[in-house]
Amino acid sequence: MLKKIMKTLLIYGSALLFVLFSIWFAVTQPVWVNDQKTAQPDIDPATLRSHVVMLSETLPPRTGTETDLRPTINWLEGQLSQYGELQRQTYEAVGQQFHNLILEFGPDTGKTLVIGAHYDTHAGLPGADDNASGVAGLIELARLLSTTDLQRRVTLVAYTLEEYVFYATPFMGSYVHAKMLKDKNIDVELMISLEMIGYFNDEPDSQLFPVSWLKHFYSDRGDFIAVIGNMSNIPAVRTVKSSFLRSAGEKLPVYSLNAPMLLVPGIDSSDHRNYWIMDYPAVMITDTAYNRNLAYHTPQDTADRLDYDKMADVVKATYQLVLDMNHP
Repeated sequence: MLKKIMKTLLIYGSALLFVLFSIWFAVTQPVWVNDQKTAQPDIDPATLRSHVVMLSETLPPRTGTETDLRPTINWLEGQLSQYGELQRQTYEAVGQQFHNLILEFGPDTGKTLVIGAHYDTHAGLPGADDNASGVAGLIELARLLSTTDLQRRVTLVAYTLEEYVFYATPFMGSYVHAKMLKDKNIDVELMISLEMIGYFNDEPDSQLFPVSWLKHFYSDRGDFIAVIGNMSNIPAVRTVKSSFLRSAGEKLPVYSLNAPMLLVPGIDSSDHRNYWIMDYPAVMITDTAYNRNLAYHTPQDTADRLDYDKMADVVKATYQLVLDMNHP
């Protein structure tokens, strides 16, 4: 009798361990990488800081109106047009004209890698991390790609109207761009959303989680960059995570999360959501936003709070991803 009970407990215990391991593996997507050398492009943290300061302090607030965004658009066009033929994607919303800024590199045909960041802010706030940090990274990527021999199409997009009240509507700049690609039957192999990539904190308990059980899977120190996707984007997350791990090494921890949107709220909270709607593979690169940066959507989201050395590591890792995908 005892043997039968022990056998039953062993079976159920093993099954429980297998289920828990499967959940951990599916959510965190562990990746093992080799020691192959990676690119170490010259990215000056001071340059990233100057971009963030310009966007969050010098220029007028980047609130979602045509008039308020005009100075930012003009400045961004001046920055990005140094590195290629810049395009405006103009559309109308609430009786006003809004613009995505698009810069393309590589051949005109074949699969496309899209990398984007939104340049508007919430309610006229500084938005240094949200999302001047992502835009600063996009500008530096443009500089690097302008001198890179590319065998595939890479499209950089500075999006308008990501923030409330346009969030989750067809007026989001990323929705307009993703729908245009779908309507033109453009083959998008992957989309990367750079969403808040500048705030890091290595203090214990500095990392929060949208659901409590995630704290058992991840560090409580907010010193890592995260690669986020839903369950349909496990291969995409693994691709991005592998490049980031190889590039960052021990300098910058890289974690990932794949989960259903209903189970973990917030995993769709940026421009990548609109590429999911169009059935394109897409992931978000983020410092986890309000789950770490308590200045999110407040006047305290300022340039002096960001870590530009680690931000540079994120940009380098994104560039490494481009190189790793640089084949026809």
